[in-house]
Formats: sequence, structure tokens, C-alpha cells
Amino acid sequence: MKVEFTVSEDRMQAYAIVRKERPDEPPLSKEEFMSALQSARIKYGIKEEMIDDLIKSPVYNTPVLIAEGTPPVDGEDGRVELLKKVEGVSQSDGRVDLREIPAKQRVIVKRGETIARIIPPTSGKEGRDVFGNPVKPKPGRMPEYHLGYNVTMKDNEIIATKSGILIIEPNGTIHVNDTLEVESVDYSTGNIDFPGRVIVKGDVKPDFVVRAQEDIEVKGVIEAATVVSFNGSITAGGIKGRGKAFVKAKKTIKTVFVENAEVEAEEVVVEKNIENSTVKASSVTVTGSKGSIRGGVTIARVRVETFQLGSPIGVKTRVEVGVDPEVNEKIKIISAQVSLDKANVQKLTKVLVELRKMQSTLKDKFPPDKEALLNKVSNTLINLRDSIQKNEQELKRLNEIAEEMAKNAAVIVKEVVYPGVEVVMFNKVFRVEKELTKAVFYYRDGEIRVGGYSE
Repeated sequence: MKVEFTVSEDRMQAYAIVRKERPDEPPLSKEEFMSALQSARIKYGIKEEMIDDLIKSPVYNTPVLIAEGTPPVDGEDGRVELLKKVEGVSQSDGRVDLREIPAKQRVIVKRGETIARIIPPTSGKEGRDVFGNPVKPKPGRMPEYHLGYNVTMKDNEIIATKSGILIIEPNGTIHVNDTLEVESVDYSTGNIDFPGRVIVKGDVKPDFVVRAQEDIEVKGVIEAATVVSFNGSITAGGIKGRGKAFVKAKKTIKTVFVENAEVEAEEVVVEKNIENSTVKASSVTVTGSKGSIRGGVTIARVRVETFQLGSPIGVKTRVEVGVDPEVNEKIKIISAQVSLDKANVQKLTKVLVELRKMQSTLKDKFPPDKEALLNKVSNTLINLRDSIQKNEQELKRLNEIAEEMAKNAAVIVKEVVYPGVEVVMFNKVFRVEKELTKAVFYYRDGEIRVGGYSE
């Protein structure tokens, strides 16, 4: 009796075939079988029970599995794990563009924020064939991804280098778009609060809000809405406020006209007219040859320049220059505090006089509670007088600053100033009683003076 061995093509299974050459041939012993197995160099994954059964109850001329290798475990493919929930709309070219999604569905990321994590592939686990040889696994594949604009890679993490809208393309490219572009701002978009730049192709409709960290460009008109650029500038086709618009930029506001609105910026540049509005800036310039400031209040730290100031029908128009709103606000607050403290000093002085009269009359019988009150009033008066002295010194300092600013300020009117205009510099007011042409208002020697303007 003899035993033959066959091995599968991948060398993961070994089979034994027992052949009987003579009818009276004795069966194989375990030792003979194992010796033959050793001669065939099969040494891994041997199935002892199967061998024992085969020897005990031989099956002739039939392959019996007697050894089995351990297959390798292939590595897992790497993947990109997004840390933001992304919902997009597919366009005709298959691109997912989150800018088309209404504001509440946009995926906004901030500068320095981790967008995604790259999970690297694994190498897998080595196997072994029936001969005891190692079988290498198939390693996992690297995930397919590409870094687009405004992102970077650090320690297997994709990080936004700018704040903006997250965009993911079908080929795995990841971008952060720092510009949000919409057709208009209305019920289709909702309010906008964006960490980058905003472009509005049309109008900003009444009662809506646009806030952006960077520049805002409105190609249409800002109606009775709120538009704020925290770190940039604002340009607009016009501002038509209806008494409700508030437009503020850290740098510059450029627009064609301003009507019935409140506007604040470092610099305000208007092409045509400012009408019945409150404008606050370091400098305010109306550039158009027929441009005018009519009605409302214009406040500038350094300069106001226009072709026409006021209106032929005498609309009240107030221009304040050489004014730092922060300094003025401090002057108002401190002045109010000084007035309040002085009023309290008068009241407490009367109380103190009455208490001292009572103390002089009663002498040793002066009640302890009245004694405590007298001491409290005395201490309060000391503190109030000290506070008044300090605040009056601060007021003097602030007024000196304000007056010095007024000396460096000017109102330049290139064509005509109409009656009804008030020009304010420091604590002086100049009321225009008759029409002036080509005038420059400036502050000297404690007075507002008027000089001629020439180009």
C-alpha cells in the first residue's frame, strides 16, 4: 500500500491518495504516513484528525484533504474621511458646487479647520502555504484625492488655509472657495454670513442681512438692508435705505448714491449724491461734477469734499469735521458723569450741613446711626470731588485732542453751499445764511473760517 500527495496550484491545500496494490496488503501505519508526508515536504496546516480517520478507515484512490495553508489577508484600501457633512448638487459636468445651496445648507469651514483626515491603507497579514512558505498579502491602495486651492496637508489631515465654502469634486479634489457669489440676496438665499468675500450680482433686498469678513461687491442696489464688511471694503451700485439701511465697512465704501441710509467706513466715496443720510468716516468724497450732500448728517475725522452742499430749498444739512467719534463719545460720557457728580455733591452737601447742625445741637446724644451716616456722606463727598477733579482733567485732555483734530480738518465745496447748511468744528457751529461759492471751511484761533476754493 502506498500514499501519493497532490498540492493545489496555489499551494494552499494538500491531498493524500491511498492506493492498494494487493488485496491482502496491510494498511499504512501513522508513522509510515507521516514519513511519506515529510518526504513530500508538507509541514504546515496538517490536519491530524483527517489523517487519523484515513488510516483507521482507508478511502482508496480518492483525494482526501490532509493539510491546508493560511491564506494572506489583503490590506484595506486607504480612504478620505470627511469631517464635515457635505451635501451638494450635481451640475452637468458632475461637479459638486456647494455655492448653489441655500445659506443654511452651505458647508462653511474656517481657516485652520481640519476638513478631512486621510486614513492610510493597511499592508495586510501574511499567510503561509502547506510547505510552510510565507505568502505575501496584497497591500491596500492609497485613496484618490487631490489638494485644490486654499487647502494644505499636515500629518495626514487636510486643513483649510482660508475660510470659505467647502467644494469637493468627483475626482477627489478638495477646495475651499473664499468667494461666495449669488444672483441676489432675497428669500432664495436668505441672510448671508460668510467668512470670505461676497459678490452679489443683483440687489440686496429690504430687511436682509449680508455680513462678510472680506470685501463685499453688490452690483445692484442695497435697499433697506444691512450690509457689513468686518475687514474689507464695500462697493455697490447704490444705497437706497428708506430710513432702514445700515452699511458699514472697515476700509472703504464706494457707491453711486446714498439715500436715507446710515453709512460708516474709514473712507466713503460717492459718485453722485448723498441725501438725507447719516455718514461717518475719516473722509467723505463726492466725486461727480454735479455731486451733492443734501440733508442728514455727515461726520468726518479729516475731510469732506463735494461739489454742492445743501439744497436750494434750504434743507437742513449738517457737516461735522475734525471729529473722532470715540473721542466725542468719551467727552459726552465724562461730561455727563461730571454733571451728575456735581449734582450729587450739592445734594450731599446739604445733607452734611443738616447732620452737622444736628450733631452740634445733640452733642453726646447724637444717635450712632446718624454718626455712621455723617461719616458715609463725608467719605462719599471726598470720593466725588476726587472723581470730578480727575474727570475734568481728562475732559481737558480730550478737548485739546478734539481741537487739534479740528485744526487739521476741512470741508471743501467745489461749486456752491446753500443756506440751511451747518458746519461744525470742535465746539463751534457755522450756519450758512447766504449762498457761498467755491468755499473751504477750516478751524483757526477758536473760530470756523471760510476761504475760497481753487483747483
